[in-house]
Amino acid sequence: MSLIFRLLLAALVHIAFFACYPDTGPNGKLYLIVSALAWSGFLIALNAGIKFFRFISGLLGLALNAAFFALMAAAIALTMPQKDGVAVMEKARNEKPPDLDSIKKGLKKLTGYYEETMDAEPGKEIKKAADKLQKDIKSGRIYK
Repeated sequence: MSLIFRLLLAALVHIAFFACYPDTGPNGKLYLIVSALAWSGFLIALNAGIKFFRFISGLLGLALNAAFFALMAAAIALTMPQKDGVAVMEKARNEKPPDLDSIKKGLKKLTGYYEETMDAEPGKEIKKAADKLQKDIKSGRIYK
């Protein structure tokens, strides 16, 4: 795995936690940025060691990468602030996975935008586009 790919994967892990558990309070985005930067710095420092172990054995390098990402996910789950005071790890242990509403809230909080068509029935948008196409064909704006 290249360093850039691992850095992007680390950022993706942070974003996924933030999107799934968005009730972080006022310091949530700050936590996201600081944690992502800290883990990225740790990953850059660890990169030379991983390259050495990957030189010895490719499987050992893969195991170190997997251990790093497992450690990072566990640390995020234990330290990510939540309004209710319950750690994400505790929520996962109590089998309370994120529901669709919390993921929507997290996406909106991350991007400031959430497209409502994601809630629509799968075929509804396709049917609407097909009806518009038929209307355009009948009006002569589009030829068969």
